[in-house]
Amino acid sequence: MTEDYQRRDVNFTTIHATNEKHFDIFFEILEIKEGDHLLDVGGGYGELALEFFKRDKDKNYHYILLDPSEFQINKGKNFIQKTTSDYFYKNRVSFIHNDFLNFKTDEKYDHIILKMVLQYFTLEEQLLVLKKAKSLLSEKGKITIWRPFLKDYVSDFFSFVILKKDELAYFNQMKNKIYFSSEKEFNDLLLEAGMLKNNVNIEPTFVFEYLLDTSARFHPEFKGNINLYEKWLSLIEKEYLLTDKKTKEIVKLLKTKNGFIINFQRAIYKF
Repeated sequence: MTEDYQRRDVNFTTIHATNEKHFDIFFEILEIKEGDHLLDVGGGYGELALEFFKRDKDKNYHYILLDPSEFQINKGKNFIQKTTSDYFYKNRVSFIHNDFLNFKTDEKYDHIILKMVLQYFTLEEQLLVLKKAKSLLSEKGKITIWRPFLKDYVSDFFSFVILKKDELAYFNQMKNKIYFSSEKEFNDLLLEAGMLKNNVNIEPTFVFEYLLDTSARFHPEFKGNINLYEKWLSLIEKEYLLTDKKTKEIVKLLKTKNGFIINFQRAIYKF
């Protein structure tokens, strides 16, 4: 899948439709303290590093960005150096080029962040990721997860939309490996990983709207190929018509002059 990441040059803030308020909420949930060590798993080009810099310039903590893609790591170094300060770049940030499941360290972390990354592992690997993250926590460490909020009846349609995009945009390794676990599957993973007490079902700390704007994917992922993009739109519309009534009550498809806007949801969890 690394090969796909070598050529997937996107702005995640744009394609994931995140804004300052989403990040404000995320950092309220994180509760970063003086001296904390943070591991951002699959941190890409360092989107979170900039958001840390905006909010906690004076707090003394260390942020470690781990990513399996050399392209994303190099992009992150350039991005963080340009958008933060020289002091922040040199003293607060470290980069590790590695796959999380192959990553070996004796260090323990106060925060392990899994932001929109679990789906890039198979369902079986997601369990290994959660177990490993738990094993790398300090005594009072926390895992914070930001992921699609997928009730069972929404999961299939959401997966279709994203995986069909990856197929048409020739991200074949991603299409063949990505797995969006439903809330039930996610709950089962957490139970098996020993992250839930007394077998209680998980409740997210916060749920928010994710407005998937298909037009935001046109240039960065379809590289302006209008034929492939329009084929994607046609397949989305056909699949939506086939979805069950319960899904249509939750997920709405709004046609715009440049494509569709689809209202899905995302959630943040803390353990």
